[in-house]
Amino acid sequence: MNQSIHHVPGRLRIRSTSFRRRSITALSIQDQLLALDGVTHVRLNPDASSITIHYDTARLSRAQLLAMLESTGCLGAQTRSDAFTTKTGELFGKVLMGAIVKKVAERSALKLVSVLL
Repeated sequence: MNQSIHHVPGRLRIRSTSFRRRSITALSIQDQLLALDGVTHVRLNPDASSITIHYDTARLSRAQLLAMLESTGCLGAQTRSDAFTTKTGELFGKVLMGAIVKKVAERSALKLVSVLL
């Protein structure tokens, strides 16, 4: 089962084969999510095999939503990312951007020097 999760507080988008075209399971999950206290909107996109959940962060957390989806069999337990994984990804992104900016600055400085000489 191929899965992808994108999250910002109040909005969770999950791409999974469980939500594939006209799946009765997907429609059932959509109804179950809408019944949760705190879920404000659910958009099922069967063509993209994804579901987008808008929720009130004061009443519901990302972890609770993922746990609910795991309990229904739509997600595997390995999909949940912990704080370490999230921080590692953020750190990797910062390091990568720093390296790119450094390389661009070096090349720009080199070109400036060559133009001046």
